[in-house]
Amino acid sequence: MFCDLQGSTALSQQLDPEVLRDVIRSYQEVCAGAVARFEGHIAKYLCDGLLIYFGYPQAHEDDPQRSIRTGLAILEDMLVLNTRLRRDNDLELTVRIGVHTGLVVAGEMGGGVTLESLAIVGETPNIAARLEGAAEPNTVVISDVTAKLVQGLFLCNSMGIHELKGISQPMELFRVIEESSAQTRFDVAASTQLTPLVGRDQEVGLVMDRWEQVEEGQGQVVLVSGEAGIGKSRLLQGIYDGLESRPHWLVVNRCSPYHQNSPLFPIIESLEHWLGFRKGASSGERLQLLERRLEDYSFQITESVPLFAGLLSVPLVDRYPQLNLSPQRQRQRTIELLVQLLEETVSQQPVLAVYEDLHWADPTTLEFLGLLVDQVATSKVMAIFTFRPEFTPPWGSRGHFTQITLNRLPQRLATDMMARLTGGKELPEEVVTQIAAKSDGVPLFVEELTQMVIESGLLYEVDGQYELSSPLTALAILQPFKTRLQPGWTGWGK
Repeated sequence: MFCDLQGSTALSQQLDPEVLRDVIRSYQEVCAGAVARFEGHIAKYLCDGLLIYFGYPQAHEDDPQRSIRTGLAILEDMLVLNTRLRRDNDLELTVRIGVHTGLVVAGEMGGGVTLESLAIVGETPNIAARLEGAAEPNTVVISDVTAKLVQGLFLCNSMGIHELKGISQPMELFRVIEESSAQTRFDVAASTQLTPLVGRDQEVGLVMDRWEQVEEGQGQVVLVSGEAGIGKSRLLQGIYDGLESRPHWLVVNRCSPYHQNSPLFPIIESLEHWLGFRKGASSGERLQLLERRLEDYSFQITESVPLFAGLLSVPLVDRYPQLNLSPQRQRQRTIELLVQLLEETVSQQPVLAVYEDLHWADPTTLEFLGLLVDQVATSKVMAIFTFRPEFTPPWGSRGHFTQITLNRLPQRLATDMMARLTGGKELPEEVVTQIAAKSDGVPLFVEELTQMVIESGLLYEVDGQYELSSPLTALAILQPFKTRLQPGWTGWGK
């Protein structure tokens, strides 16, 4: 990513050097805060510009998304800074941001006292700099390469094909407008066509058996563990499909890697959706929605509205008396009301409460879930928790707990999955063997590798089956990539 302050030369003529330094430092602090939030790395401060890495030196499975969220966060945080600058200095700053994804060589560069230990070399930073130069003020521009990696997760407008200085091939550029409603790659896939569920019939059947106990008032907790890409979200969709014809209330909460230090973040997001909060709604509108919803429950309004309003950051405008509670008691009481809200919903119909990715849960969310699992056993609630193997549930074992561990697919099921992905068109045996071996039975990798091979031009269709159009050794290049990619990476062939 390149981020640059526009019009800095004019500012240097307009402002005293010390004032200019303070202004630029404030701008840099805004950028640094956003970069730190999404765990990027500021490689260089180039006076009024910044060179930022994502994926190096710290790698994440979603670095393309993190880079764009960082860019949008910088633009949003600059609005706050500009409010102060207009008041104090009668000026306003504008920034331009460019993001490109590609290969670089990383390591030491330079010499003497100017030796850089984390320098990068390659066309990727050069293209990112050209994209920043093509951006309009206060916009984020991404390349077509990055756009493919984040497709469906952001709303983007094509800027057409551009000739970039020093770059041999023309490139389509995209302006990022905002995040879409899709929170994960699975949401994007679910909006089009999901890969068929393979090899999980036993797990779905087990959850359906537990649901029958829930309908009889014997609440259940189902713990689903599995590595990234193993199919936890796909299993959940299979459960949703199985319950489609049975009355129930579905509540989905997702923990986020970006909000591990935000108390009750997944619960707040779910509440805002339930309340019908829309983007841009005024504080008054949000308060009215909250009041109307809570009237349907047996809450004491003078207590519940202030507590929920505090949780949702909705100003009360002196409409309610101040609660005489310590911060610790206020937090505890809020958690109790959240559990009560779920319990009272059960009186209408059974509840399926899903909490995804607990490995990213904040401590307060885990505290809430600890209270929930105690209450579930005697109610018509099924709570499903999904998490990766590195997370250990802190609640021990209970009689109403069911543990499901998702394992990798054996080659037979991986082959079955490939056949479904090709619409029944047979792949050459050596291709099937390579994909099964390189994917290690991880369903996400089976899917991505199969699609990549089909789209690569390596195969052609003859009489309803695929044949190789070139030697299979072309696939060998995938091996070094697979060995160093983090689990859950979704960029195969993108």
